[in-house]
Amino acid sequence: MSFLITTQRLRLRPWRDSDRPALERMVRDPDMMHFLTDGRAWRDDEVDEFLERQARHLANHGVCMGPAELIASGEVVGTAGLQPLDDGTFELGWWIWKAYWKQGLATEAATRLVEHARQVMGLDRLAAVIDPPNLASRRVAEKIGMHLEGIRSARDTNARRPDMPIAFYMMSLGTAQTQRPPI
Repeated sequence: MSFLITTQRLRLRPWRDSDRPALERMVRDPDMMHFLTDGRAWRDDEVDEFLERQARHLANHGVCMGPAELIASGEVVGTAGLQPLDDGTFELGWWIWKAYWKQGLATEAATRLVEHARQVMGLDRLAAVIDPPNLASRRVAEKIGMHLEGIRSARDTNARRPDMPIAFYMMSLGTAQTQRPPI
């Protein structure tokens, strides 16, 4: 299975070496990191680990949190995709560069990723892990039909996350329509 998902304005795909500067711009910007690390920039080894983890997800599951690229220009304006949580549930995620906030790109990407999860991967449900004060991301989750299951510790969903409160959203995708890819 090839990870290439398009929307009206975006192309979601695997990471390339040439995408690293766009990712570094995001992870070194305090505004972009506000809801991820309280504004702390990622170190180079954290960028490396993220890209390596996404390459593993792509190899093992055919999906990852890949770059969100504008079709019109080829500019990487964020990241969006699917990745497994520790319990086997897949997490739907989106993260759009601040110059493109409030343009509907996160909702556009998330909507198309839900379709991919249902129709191509045959998943029964999806989760979203959101910092509780991140009202914009919570609105995206609710707009695409996700429901808040509660506030819990991030450690309950993925051991790489610190022990911090997260808003845990879920979405039932109904009956799987296709065969799941081998894990």
